[in-house]
Amino acid sequence: MGGIAMIDEQTETKLILARLAPLFTAQWHCQYRIDVVNNPYGAAINFFLDIRRTHHRERSIPLHTVTTQDLEVLERVVWGIRQETALTLNFVNFGHVRWPISQRWIR
Repeated sequence: MGGIAMIDEQTETKLILARLAPLFTAQWHCQYRIDVVNNPYGAAINFFLDIRRTHHRERSIPLHTVTTQDLEVLERVVWGIRQETALTLNFVNFGHVRWPISQRWIR
């Protein structure tokens, strides 16, 4: 029964965007960013919404965990997120690697 679990990139993207929508409220003097964090020990990729407001503490709210280390899957999920939002994506813990499909540096 143990096998490779197939991950549906569209479902993962929709889930992240659905969780992002109620948290994103456009406010003055507020910066929003999506952090994409590689967790090699848990074999997963974590997505966080990072909120920075003037004179307030920075908040990092977990959005979703994609349980894969496959960069092709991640590239498709990130592409779907970029199609729906103009927020900056910050990639953490990826080192010097390229996206498998577009061959651009992961930044």
